[in-house]
Amino acid sequence: MWLYENQLTGAIPPELGQLSNLTGLGLSENQLTGTIPPELGQLSNLIVSWLSGNHLTGTSPPELSRLTNPARLRREGGEDAVRKWVLDRITDRGVLNLSGENLGGEIPAWVCQLTDLRALDLSNCRLSGMLPAELGQLTNLTGLWLNGNQLTGTIPPELGQLTNLTSLWLNGNQLTGTIPPELGQLTKLTRLWLYENRLTGAIPAELAQLTKLAGLRLDRNQLSGMIPPELGQLANLTDLWLTGNQLTGAIPPELGKLTKLTGLRLDGNRLTDMIPPELGQLTNLTDLWLYGNQLTGAIPAELGQLTKLTDLWLTGNQLTGAIPPELGKLTNLTDLRLDRNRLTGELPRALRELRLKVLALDPSIGDLSPGHQWLVTRSTSQIDDGPDDEIAGMIAAGESKTVEFKSTLRANLRNERKHDKRMEHEVLKNIAAFLNTKGGGTLIIGVDDDGEPLGLDNDGFPDDDEMGNHLRNIVNDRIGANVWGSVHPEFTWYRNERVLVIRCDKSSFPVYVGKDEEFYIRTGPGATALKTSEIPPYVSSHFSDSSPPVEDDSTDIS
Repeated sequence: MWLYENQLTGAIPPELGQLSNLTGLGLSENQLTGTIPPELGQLSNLIVSWLSGNHLTGTSPPELSRLTNPARLRREGGEDAVRKWVLDRITDRGVLNLSGENLGGEIPAWVCQLTDLRALDLSNCRLSGMLPAELGQLTNLTGLWLNGNQLTGTIPPELGQLTNLTSLWLNGNQLTGTIPPELGQLTKLTRLWLYENRLTGAIPAELAQLTKLAGLRLDRNQLSGMIPPELGQLANLTDLWLTGNQLTGAIPPELGKLTKLTGLRLDGNRLTDMIPPELGQLTNLTDLWLYGNQLTGAIPAELGQLTKLTDLWLTGNQLTGAIPPELGKLTNLTDLRLDRNRLTGELPRALRELRLKVLALDPSIGDLSPGHQWLVTRSTSQIDDGPDDEIAGMIAAGESKTVEFKSTLRANLRNERKHDKRMEHEVLKNIAAFLNTKGGGTLIIGVDDDGEPLGLDNDGFPDDDEMGNHLRNIVNDRIGANVWGSVHPEFTWYRNERVLVIRCDKSSFPVYVGKDEEFYIRTGPGATALKTSEIPPYVSSHFSDSSPPVEDDSTDIS
């Protein structure tokens, strides 16, 4: 029974509990009020219920913990039962949305035979195994979402046959091999998300044929070679993220033709040569991240033309010369990071007048106080080498249900600072606990139990990028890449020591740790593991109305 996305009001009738043959109940996105009737727990054949997007109050009745899920369906009825359940979920518009369902296993071969599908969303379904080449038979697809799983192997070149695709999301898996140049045949594509995999090789120049592309994310892979100058032909591109690869060579000046770009992130590579002044033509840019490369020469004065820029990160290169006063024209700038370079001279007066929140400089610039970073509250003339007031307040208040301190990410301080997976597990279980608990919380690494700053040097990472990449990898491997929408790490300073602050929002779906699927919550200043018998009622009362969000493209089919 599907009544979602209407304007229904009032309470959910308890009489619905008498519909003993009901397998699906969709009441989401209405204006329903009151509590969820426990009588729904009598629906022994119910497989899926969608109740989110209403004005319901109270907690989900424990009776709903008996509802069937795909894993249970497979155990009790075999693959045929799962297939029937899946086929019943296909809408009249050809949309199959199973996002967030615990399907497990490989993508079934029979899914590749559903040739009438127009949108297929299997994101965050705990799928494993290789991408079947037979997916290339689904030529009516306009959207394919397989992100947030544990898929392995290579990207089949047969996906290049899906010429009606507008969205292809394969991010957050463990895919290897090269990016097939055949993807350049998907000329209707507007979004190509391949980030957070283990892809290698060069970026195919054929991607420049995707002239409708608005978003291209290849970040957090192991791509190498030069950035193809042909990418400058993608005139509709608004986001280009190549962060965290092994790209070399110069930044192509052709990227200056991408005048619709709002975000350009090339940080964490091995790029060399000068910053091309042509980047000053990207007047819609709000984020320009070039930090953690090997860029040389002066900062181009032309960057002062990027008047919409809020974040300019050039940290950790080999830039020389003076800071151009033209940067003072960037009146929307809030975060300017120029430290760990070889810059000389004074901080231009025009920059001191900007209302920056963060200004990161080396001590060699002017006569500022010692240190590498100053947080600016109103103007640069009010430079203070203290920490963010919010972080300082958290640490001063001590550990609580919403705040946890950890001395290190991976180093065992009691065993000669050796790398220890038990230390990593302590971090991961607290992240999971915050995600599973109302209100979420904040984990601060580099601070001991008493709130004394230890810094991050004990973990032995060469820089913030490497530590951030390691955190991302262990979260992906032991929790799942689907949680990154709720996990927000950032590096900052506290009492002259570097610390890693990880803010965790309450997840919309239950989060488990490791192969044993340990389940943690916060019940005080610490993470508590629930017993197996305690997990279903907790999940039912905290997560039964929610599932991971689905992109609008999966249902917006003309």
